[in-house]
Amino acid sequence: MRIAVIGAGGTGGYFGGLLARAGQDVTFIARGAQLEALRRRGLTLESRLAGKFTAPVRSTDDPRGVGPVDLILFCVKTYDTDTAAESIRPLIRPDTMLLSLQNGIDNEERIARAAGHTSGIGAVAYVTSVIKAPGVIAQTSGPGKIILGELSGGASARTERLHNVLQRAGITAEVHPDIRVVL
Repeated sequence: MRIAVIGAGGTGGYFGGLLARAGQDVTFIARGAQLEALRRRGLTLESRLAGKFTAPVRSTDDPRGVGPVDLILFCVKTYDTDTAAESIRPLIRPDTMLLSLQNGIDNEERIARAAGHTSGIGAVAYVTSVIKAPGVIAQTSGPGKIILGELSGGASARTERLHNVLQRAGITAEVHPDIRVVL
């Protein structure tokens, strides 16, 4: 699965790192010192759940160079949502799944307005992780879990596929029949 992680901070670095270690085709969209460290040394994850490892990763500050992907993990701070969402247009094709792993309850709608795309999937992430140093993510607590589901309710072939990809990466995942209740 081709995956773009928008925001290589604590949440994006944790989940994206696990997906990269599992062999998924992951590109991190990052900036500043984090981008430079990812380019030079890869991503190091220090996790009480997943152990410590370093994965070589692709990273860029320009989504236009990545091309369309199957999945976008949208992990920026809420105050950066509109600007970041506008930048992801080159990553999107009609069947691209987009998971907002941000705090807040209206992010899917804000992203859809700015990016011109909604995948109709909602998600909630349960993890506490931070940038310990550029290129190093420390996961300190929480179950490292993602609950996801169709915003219209129920499960689908695509949410089941995504669930399987997450589980194979060592991410505890659950497809919920009413994700709006969880949100």
